[in-house]
Amino acid sequence: MMKPTRPQISKGASYPPEFREEAVQYWLCSGEPLAQVAADLGLSAECLRSWRKHIEAASPQTVVNRQAASGNELAAAREIGQLRRELEAMTSAQGAPDVTF
Repeated sequence: MMKPTRPQISKGASYPPEFREEAVQYWLCSGEPLAQVAADLGLSAECLRSWRKHIEAASPQTVVNRQAASGNELAAAREIGQLRRELEAMTSAQGAPDVTF
């Protein structure tokens, strides 16, 4: 799943529901810790956690269906994340140039 693009909003305004859903789905599929995903998106961890609770409360079956449908994607995303971390560790240990994805 692609990282959602954070929309520009004015101070005090709320994020669009589409972005909230994409951000939560990105977090669930990424295999990364909540704090890391939130920081990547420029959000607080509590904000992302709260959005998940609201989405699950509004339509729990939708979240369950998405999680079930993306079970293989979740496992693949976790593996990709782990491999990226290992590659970054190896390249920094060897002094090789940074590899970006």
